[in-house]
Amino acid sequence: KEVDDIDSRIQRAAAAAAASNSQSQGSNNNNSGSNYVPPVGTGGGAAIVAEAYKYLGVPYVWGGSNPVTGFDCSGYVCWVVTQSGFKNLPRTTAQGIYNQCTPISKSEAKAGDLIFFTRTYNSGTAVTHVGIYCGENIMVHCGDPIKYSNISSPYWSSHFYGFGRLN
Repeated sequence: KEVDDIDSRIQRAAAAAAASNSQSQGSNNNNSGSNYVPPVGTGGGAAIVAEAYKYLGVPYVWGGSNPVTGFDCSGYVCWVVTQSGFKNLPRTTAQGIYNQCTPISKSEAKAGDLIFFTRTYNSGTAVTHVGIYCGENIMVHCGDPIKYSNISSPYWSSHFYGFGRLN
């Protein structure tokens, strides 16, 4: 049931993005089991979300930083941001990525912004997990495997740290 709810929210977010992007160049529907269509166009956020979409299903590997070996959360985000052409984001930790962002409120968050979590494991840093916000309370992140998750779930909402926009 939760997967159906997430899929319906992703579809609404995709429809809203498509409606607001009348210059869309098409869509990509080969997502491992979800009906999500990333927004297509020229914005940095759209490019990040479209790139993130390509790696759904890639396994989680601690310290992983490419699609051949697998990803961890920060390796995934660094790879996606760099491959999207938005900016070169060298490999770092979730905390390191957060330190390169301007904090923004949830109401300011747009598809392609980043979402950060705390206390997902014992690390000694405030930020321990990062994902890519897709809108409609959905993120794509390196769980096991890379997947969409509802940020309003009890787990994610209890670990929420903040949203950030890359500088």
